[in-house]
Amino acid sequence: TLTILASSLALTAGIGGCGPRGTDAGQNAAAPAATVETPKTEAPKAEAAAEVETPTQIPAGGADVVWQAIDQKNAELETAIQGGSLGEVHHMAFAIRDLVAALPERSSALSADQQSKVQASVKFVATLAERLDASGDANDKAGAQDNYSKLSGVLKDLRANYPDATT
Repeated sequence: TLTILASSLALTAGIGGCGPRGTDAGQNAAAPAATVETPKTEAPKAEAAAEVETPTQIPAGGADVVWQAIDQKNAELETAIQGGSLGEVHHMAFAIRDLVAALPERSSALSADQQSKVQASVKFVATLAERLDASGDANDKAGAQDNYSKLSGVLKDLRANYPDATT
């Protein structure tokens, strides 16, 4: 009977112990609510991204029409960098990124190898647009010029896949 009594006490203590654990669990259940605040931290990034990136109007037509728009934005970008208007760099860099991203869907006449090169260039142009944005935000003219030079080289290589696109 002593063993039964000890078992009963242990069971009672165990049940009693569930109460605080249940409370702890309730408190722990509230802990994920604290993680709900995480998006608040991310929200400024999203707002900043929305503020930085404005939708780029992709012209209707073939790749040649898109190339005309790329050339226009590229000239604007070069002028902004040379003129020291680094606060405007992101607008043109992201517009070029968006225009280049529109090329693959207008490239059905290209060979599989050329399409693969275009896809790789799309990714690199996006990276360079981010770098140009960072250089512009940091008011780093030398960095912006360096990234612009890289972007110009990528665009030149990319254009080689489009012999009908005017230069």
